[in-house]
Amino acid sequence: MKIIKLSLVAGLSLAWFSSLNAAGIADIYWYEAKPGKVQEVEALMREGRDIAIASGQTTIVHKQNVGVGGEYRFLWVDFYESYSQKAKQAYSDVGNVYTKGWEAYIRKLESSDALKPVRSYSMTSLDDINPGNYIVQVYTWDPKPGQFAESLAAMEEAKEIFESHGYLIDIWQHGLGSGNYLQFVMLSESREAQAKSFEALLNDEKWAPKQLDWFDKEKYGTLVESYEMTVLN
Repeated sequence: MKIIKLSLVAGLSLAWFSSLNAAGIADIYWYEAKPGKVQEVEALMREGRDIAIASGQTTIVHKQNVGVGGEYRFLWVDFYESYSQKAKQAYSDVGNVYTKGWEAYIRKLESSDALKPVRSYSMTSLDDINPGNYIVQVYTWDPKPGQFAESLAAMEEAKEIFESHGYLIDIWQHGLGSGNYLQFVMLSESREAQAKSFEALLNDEKWAPKQLDWFDKEKYGTLVESYEMTVLN
């Protein structure tokens, strides 16, 4: 995405890369619609996503529902299975070489007065990812210094509990363009499924003390941000 000038190439802690089994890579681009321009931005995001998918790229565009910026925030995500695949992305800007359709879209995006880029960063999945049409709830944590492995182990334990109640969980590590954060992503196929999972979680005696460890005691780190979003169909 040329509109954000930060180059998203390799970008995580290499020490952790050597010991963790990364299952996927994601490049993240946040945009914010200007007042009165939400529908225009929705159309612009859909157009770009469709061009990307037609070029063979795995791309999902989300609209935020809850969080800083509210319904004005949009998230563009490009997924890759490996860095070698990423290097061959369909609309790579290496040497400013683009397909015609993508080049025209980039010009349209950069000239639009309906939105502004907010931030961009890369992430690496620390487990199997589940790209699809979900209601997505995200909690991003900053592990305490020297306690990354402990925080990750606690997050993996939480994943087992959450998935026992119907959530799909993805765990990501932030990289270039962000801090060395861990991201806990809760996926639900519908509002009904989300409510059922949440209510079951509230009544889980195993989760109650662990929730206190995470949120009240901040045993494993500091909560950086949380938000909810849905796929822009």
